[in-house]
Amino acid sequence: MDEKSEYSKHSSREVTEVISRNIAADHEKDYDDWLQRFMISERQFPGYLGTTIIAHGGNISSVRYVINRFADQASLDAWENSEVALSLLEEVSKYSTRQNFTGLETWFNLPNLKTIGAPPKWKMAIVSFIAAYSISLVAHSILSIYLGQRPLLTEILMTIILVVGLTYFAMPLLSRLLRRWLYPRDL
Repeated sequence: MDEKSEYSKHSSREVTEVISRNIAADHEKDYDDWLQRFMISERQFPGYLGTTIIAHGGNISSVRYVINRFADQASLDAWENSEVALSLLEEVSKYSTRQNFTGLETWFNLPNLKTIGAPPKWKMAIVSFIAAYSISLVAHSILSIYLGQRPLLTEILMTIILVVGLTYFAMPLLSRLLRRWLYPRDL
């Protein structure tokens, strides 16, 4: 069996890493040249499955997202700890900065605004609590009427309703309604 088939057979171990880089002004060409070398180098490593580059807002934005896929965590770790990768990352830090996210920031991105940093974590926690509590309260009330004493089914449906409700309804709505409080300096 060839190496590629072996990786697709165990796709549940696949690891995806998202890196966001903010490119310094007038260094777009430097970054693009670096990115080409970076991608050529990572392709040489066992377990590499692919890279996707996203330029939010097209070429007018200084933010680039690099999405790397590896067959497993060990393959990704081997690449990230290699001398080649460490050297390339040291080089790119001269003309770009890496942005780290906790994950909740994606709920707090507002469309049609310039790329801005996430609100403080305490504000994200308050908005998340309001949204989760509201959805849980309504869903639990409705589900208990229809499902009665079926705790496992109720909990499964509650979790589904909570995740879908937060992702597609409550968080986008609250981030728009509370934008002046969440982003007072950026608006």
